[in-house]
Amino acid sequence: LREAINSVLAQTYKNWEIIFWDNQSTDNSVKIFKKYRDERFKYYYAPQHTTLYRARNEAIKKTSGEIIAFLDTDDWWNKDKLERQISFFEDDKVGLVYSNFYLFYENNKKKKIYSKKILQSGYFTENLLKSYKIGISTILLRKTAFDSASGFDEQYNIIGDFDLVVKLSL
Repeated sequence: LREAINSVLAQTYKNWEIIFWDNQSTDNSVKIFKKYRDERFKYYYAPQHTTLYRARNEAIKKTSGEIIAFLDTDDWWNKDKLERQISFFEDDKVGLVYSNFYLFYENNKKKKIYSKKILQSGYFTENLLKSYKIGISTILLRKTAFDSASGFDEQYNIIGDFDLVVKLSL
């Protein structure tokens, strides 16, 4: 969690907020999060434990920005991630931006690029269905696009991000 938060604090793009949705965790997450003193940090404790995608929907309701990003507690961003991706939203037709990412292997401290192929852009639903290679921590998403897709389908426990991206691609 510290590495995830620190990767947001290190961003070259500074106009962000963190919505920390505590889905009734039993670890030390709340203690770690509350050690940070920054007005852009917002903490919410879930009234009841929910599925991952319901928790994501609830957290998004608390956002104040026009663009949404996702960062799970076991992930982190390169320092220029937001700055590099946010510029694509100058085009009003852009609803979602994603990037490649590294897989990090804790046991040997090595990282490997996820996809060596050029990432696709535009309308590519058919290709998405054949080969889905989008990590949720790489996504920036216009909130209006998220709303138009009716958010995450809460019936899913694993493929909710895939479902959302496919709906948006259509």
